[in-house]
Amino acid sequence: MSDRETHAPKGPDGILLCQDLIFTSKITGTARELGYRVLVAGTDPLAQSMLEQWRPKVVLVDLSHPHFAKPDVLLAYRKIVPTARFLAFGSHVDVKSLSAARDVGCDPVLPRSKFTAELPELIQTYLGEASCET
Repeated sequence: MSDRETHAPKGPDGILLCQDLIFTSKITGTARELGYRVLVAGTDPLAQSMLEQWRPKVVLVDLSHPHFAKPDVLLAYRKIVPTARFLAFGSHVDVKSLSAARDVGCDPVLPRSKFTAELPELIQTYLGEASCET
């Protein structure tokens, strides 16, 4: 193995599709405290690029972002990384987005309040699974 290969940066444990700066800080900070690395993509071009480059095992999707909540967009992202686990969260009153995310294979799909309350456990469970597979 070459020196370059041994020092190649390891990919992130997960990718977060979100533009809310406060919420991204909470998620990435919690992940970091638990020993995981989550990178943030706040735009569609960045999301596509990061998914293609890193092929993460876990993708966290903020359904409050109008673009990321579109079923066709989520399906396109799932095609880029078909083996990835997609976890989605959004407003409990936005039943349409929560249901659409479930319909395209996001699992779990949680109201934002439950996602926030269970964030450390969710990170341990899903990112921990991803780390064991690599």
